[in-house]
Amino acid sequence: MKNLTMTIRFPVVFGLFAALFSLADAAEPQKAARPNVIFVLCDDLGPGDVGALWQNGRKGKQKFTTPNMDQFAKEGMILSRHYCPAPSCMASRSSLMTGRHQGHCARRNTQFDAEIPDVHTLGSVMSKAGYATAAIGKWGMAGGPHQLSIKPVRGDRSAKTNPSHPTLRGFDYFYGYTAHRDAHYHYPKLGNRPFYDGFVDVTDHLAKCYSTDILTARAKKWIVDHHKAHPKQPFFTYLCYTAPHAGLRIPTTSHLTAKGNYPPGGGLSGGVQWLDDATNGQINTAKGAIDKGMHPEVAHALGDDGQPWPDHARRHATMVRRIDDALADLIQLLKDLEIDERTLVVLTSDNGTLREGGLDNVGSYRPDYLDTFGRYDGTKLDLWEGGVRMPTIVRWPSVIKAGSQSASASQFHDWMATFCDLSGVPVPAVSDGVSIVPTLTGKGEQARGIVYTELLVRGRTQNYLEFEPSRRGRPHGQMQSVLIGDYKGIRVDVKGHRDVFEVYHTLKDPKETTNLAGQSEAPTQKQFQAAVLRSRRIDPLSKRPYDNALIPPVTGITTRPGLVRKEFPGPFDWVPQFGNRTPSGRKIVKGLAVTTGAQQFAGYLRVPKSGVYHFALTTNGKAVARLHDALLIDADSQYKTGAKALSGKIALRAGLHPLRINCLAPGNAPGLSLEWQAPGGEMKPIPHAQFCTEGRLAQQPVPDPNQKQPKKTRELLDTLNKWDKETARK
Repeated sequence: MKNLTMTIRFPVVFGLFAALFSLADAAEPQKAARPNVIFVLCDDLGPGDVGALWQNGRKGKQKFTTPNMDQFAKEGMILSRHYCPAPSCMASRSSLMTGRHQGHCARRNTQFDAEIPDVHTLGSVMSKAGYATAAIGKWGMAGGPHQLSIKPVRGDRSAKTNPSHPTLRGFDYFYGYTAHRDAHYHYPKLGNRPFYDGFVDVTDHLAKCYSTDILTARAKKWIVDHHKAHPKQPFFTYLCYTAPHAGLRIPTTSHLTAKGNYPPGGGLSGGVQWLDDATNGQINTAKGAIDKGMHPEVAHALGDDGQPWPDHARRHATMVRRIDDALADLIQLLKDLEIDERTLVVLTSDNGTLREGGLDNVGSYRPDYLDTFGRYDGTKLDLWEGGVRMPTIVRWPSVIKAGSQSASASQFHDWMATFCDLSGVPVPAVSDGVSIVPTLTGKGEQARGIVYTELLVRGRTQNYLEFEPSRRGRPHGQMQSVLIGDYKGIRVDVKGHRDVFEVYHTLKDPKETTNLAGQSEAPTQKQFQAAVLRSRRIDPLSKRPYDNALIPPVTGITTRPGLVRKEFPGPFDWVPQFGNRTPSGRKIVKGLAVTTGAQQFAGYLRVPKSGVYHFALTTNGKAVARLHDALLIDADSQYKTGAKALSGKIALRAGLHPLRINCLAPGNAPGLSLEWQAPGGEMKPIPHAQFCTEGRLAQQPVPDPNQKQPKKTRELLDTLNKWDKETARK
């Protein structure tokens, strides 16, 4: 499989920024059978927590095993460069659920428990695709008056008090914690933390129930019930464990033996089981002594110094091993139901491991004892690889090659595009992701999407001896990173747009030891600065020091008047990415000459002078507009026909800015208009003369076909040729 890589030496490529459009609309929907999907999201599982990814190779005695995750990896694919959107749980979950990276997501930063807007979600798109959907575990995005409540607020909820409850964001069923902080308590009844079945508080039924167990049992029960009732309907299960996040509570002693602490067997008749018995804790492990079921493998472990492991390390390893056993339990269930071959299971984490204070009267965890940050520097809240590169394994026995691995860079927002691709529905145009189905299947060419990360948080990188000396104790503040090809530009404690990026080749140098900034092989500071400005939008609730910087135009392009209008056969339930779908018509038109049906306008907006602009889009149907890669206007998700959808302020430097508008126009009265308010002016329609499309791209030296080109040059030329075919005038 070949990965497209943005060039970094030749300025012309950055002048062809419209090529990013082809990345966003990259893949033709696949024709494979629609799989069931189980997405397992762990809380603070570090890249060094999995045996096959790190622990197995460590020297000495201070390590633990994850045999079932290892087997999972042997039977599936390791995505070795899969990134979370930000090293914080709320940001990661909101980006995952809405398919938007942190440059566009409606909920960014540390806006814990904030309401996610009523937009396309994984739940809604999978439901529209005909899937049965369930969210089980930690949600943390329900909104309402209970945000960030430290003291438990018990009792039933409603749509009024939890306005973005999972069942109001596309899921058929929800079971778990709606609030972020409540999910830090691994015995809901012990912590008196509200735990919900839908909107109903069921905490009092969960005596002695350990969170990993109750969530596994409920997921198994839901899958079994659905399969019995609707065996031909595929399902999507979003299973969010609350471990191994603090507090460091461990399971009960109900099934503790000399070799393990998990119920034997697994699947339909073994493992953790739902009992339908509210008076006795609902599950078969709700007995024995709580918080005493230390895993025998680590209960009496000795460290490299000959001393017993500290309690926090033994507890952490036990929590991870519980997830490990639960994963095997789920896989056995799929085998028992004879649906294993047609079920895609994803295992990943929301952010890296964390040094975390005690909670619920349990001690603090120190990741440096077991090196749960793996071979990287950084932990949760860091943009160094240890905070954002997630342990990610994907298993689909009938499709994914066993024991395979991919170093293709991807990020959480790519899952929406991927699951849309697999389920047979178009990717919403508001999504920032690209489908990674070619990576998973080994068929087709994998488009390369955007990997963008930002976070504003207090604190510093931990002072661990395992980290590079220059990195220890560095302040967080405003942080930002972006990938250009395999080069990661990162800056911390940002004070302004001109702050310098450190540059690392994360494929060759995952520990980020060699700063390549200023080297000829690496992208320039201007290229990184342009890339981040072209990839994000201002969020009034998460102000950034680079918000007011002018977005640079593209250069090196010849143009002619008009926009390219492509028409596509439909119908569509929402404004889609059109990908490589074959258009039914294509022509250059003057302005936004809309016709009936699904269509795309692509070209450039000629900005006459630098400054702050405001845009407004009006349509009789639905539309999504992007400027560069930034989402300019969403007139799709909750758009009311005929209303003005506003952009907010957009700071633009004079010149050419790539524009793309995807729209659905009704047959009775198609209409589409785009207005702008230029600096010092009033809102008015954009003149047709400001729209243009490409002529021929600026001429590049033609290589001698008889002269053998270096591999890197050949790949670059291949990329340029593909972009030329896509964007040049035909």
